[in-house]
Amino acid sequence: MRLPEYCERSAEGLWAEPLNAITNAAFLIAAWMAWRAWRRQPGTSWKSQPDIGTLIVLVAVIGVGSLLWHTVAAPWAYLLDAGPIVVFIHTFLVSFLWRIAGLSWLGILGVVVLYQLVTLATMGILPAGALNESVGYLPVLLFLLGMAAWLHLWRHPLWQRLLLCSGLFALSLGFRIADLFLCNALPFGTHFLWHMVNGLLLYLLLQGLIQHGMKPRQRA
Repeated sequence: MRLPEYCERSAEGLWAEPLNAITNAAFLIAAWMAWRAWRRQPGTSWKSQPDIGTLIVLVAVIGVGSLLWHTVAAPWAYLLDAGPIVVFIHTFLVSFLWRIAGLSWLGILGVVVLYQLVTLATMGILPAGALNESVGYLPVLLFLLGMAAWLHLWRHPLWQRLLLCSGLFALSLGFRIADLFLCNALPFGTHFLWHMVNGLLLYLLLQGLIQHGMKPRQRA
């Protein structure tokens, strides 16, 4: 398994990546703010919104996993970093399609399968390690834009939020890709900005889901 490399890690040790480690606080703050936003809604419960509660917990787990990866820098820590991100992406996609888009479970399954096919196609077309190990995130950007377009078509007020989140993710992805290319100019790299922007992005996604999707939308 090929592990990502970062400008900031130029030596061994737990604190070889101080900025990459500390900025994982952005995910913990995002989880805490989303939790508060969720608990303020009437009728909040794990029983009725297990997906929303799980997404909030996953954001916190992403922060902890990423902290471990950027300090311990061992293969098992990388799995704890990457694994929760994959689970969050799929959980959010299902929750969005159910609560906001109002699709049936068959429709949700179809979109999830489509997402997998797009991911496989993207990783098959671009060489391994391209874009600084960021190829797997391109389908996420594509589907964020697709969800924004979908909501705009249905005149759903959340479409502007999704469009903003698409722009933020494009920005953060740019920081992730640029990290190794800017080592000479910026010895500490730009990966820490990926953390900070994504912390904001995840909060905005969850806050929008909480505000508009507490009750799943049903379409005739």
